[in-house]
Amino acid sequence: MRKGLLLKISLPVVAGIVLIFIVFGVNLIYKFYNDIFRLSYNQVQKSLSTKISPCKKIIDCKLVSGDILIRRYITERTWLVDKLAHPYFTHSAFYLGDDQIVEAIGTEKNPKDEIQIATLSKSDWLYSDVKNFVIIRPKYTTEKLETIKRNLKNIAEDPDYKFGLPQQENKRATCADLIFKQLYDANIVNVSSVPRIITPDYLFWLSIQNQRDFEIIGYNIPIEK
Repeated sequence: MRKGLLLKISLPVVAGIVLIFIVFGVNLIYKFYNDIFRLSYNQVQKSLSTKISPCKKIIDCKLVSGDILIRRYITERTWLVDKLAHPYFTHSAFYLGDDQIVEAIGTEKNPKDEIQIATLSKSDWLYSDVKNFVIIRPKYTTEKLETIKRNLKNIAEDPDYKFGLPQQENKRATCADLIFKQLYDANIVNVSSVPRIITPDYLFWLSIQNQRDFEIIGYNIPIEK
């Protein structure tokens, strides 16, 4: 009798706890989803409809130091984010010059490789199936550009810096946040409200909204079938 009574009492309690965790989890996921800045294909296409690109492949675009590369390219690293978060662009990188880029590529067995300096011509940015891209050129002063390049190199060479959502006083960065923070700190962008989760979509949006401070120097966004 006692065991039966205890079972009758404990089942509703356990069910209630499970329900609380489910509700909490759903709310957390919903908030996380809403915190992600995203654009649709139509929004991107419309933003570029009046612009003419001199290049349809990244390799044919005349890059200069300070250019920002943004792409939509589904890989093993990005397919889950693409399915769950639904951004348009999936990755970004900063061109240092001399065929070198800085990018936060994702989690690695060796954490020091998660934010790295890579050779553009040997990277997947120049794969033949990378067809959806935009190249942004902020209007830097020479001093600001050199400061940003130095900061990004220091971050890439810092073994404590890892890939991840940035939090106060931690050394974490995503591919887009890595770049945005440098633009923001250098006062190249001046925004009053910043999304909690910075995405490559947001970098693109900033360039479209602030055309006095940014230039689109190349892109290719094929028509979706």
